[in-house]
Amino acid sequence: MPLAEKQAKAKPENETIVSQASIQKAATESASYTNPHLDKELVTQALNTIIAEYRAAHKNMEVSVLLQPFEVADERVHFTLSGELQQEIFAKCKPELTGLLRKKLQHVRVDVTYEIVEEETRQSKNLYTSTDKLHYLLEKSPALKELRSRFGLEADL
Repeated sequence: MPLAEKQAKAKPENETIVSQASIQKAATESASYTNPHLDKELVTQALNTIIAEYRAAHKNMEVSVLLQPFEVADERVHFTLSGELQQEIFAKCKPELTGLLRKKLQHVRVDVTYEIVEEETRQSKNLYTSTDKLHYLLEKSPALKELRSRFGLEADL
């Protein structure tokens, strides 16, 4: 039998050693993770250390996203973002953030999600006339109504 055929049929011994080593490494890593119950305080502490690391690395955009409000439910950290720009930044740093949170919290199944909440834009009409301005101010400040009646003030309408 030619040497090439013998080598092709022979099982490489190095592969079995490598695969066993990688299995043992994965087992020890998963054993070091205890999957504790997540609460907002633990996540806040972990995020604060991550924010400090990001500030040291001058990742200011990522820091601004991580400072947004968040909630913790089961094994999920849910951020509330306020716009598409924050969404883009968050999408870029999400894999790294998920890995860092899993490492800091020693929790394998932590997942990071987000939701964009648009701020309500107030549909106020433009105040062109003096009457509109007066009515708007009277609604906004009841004390103005009292001053108006007490001192007998009249508006030039």
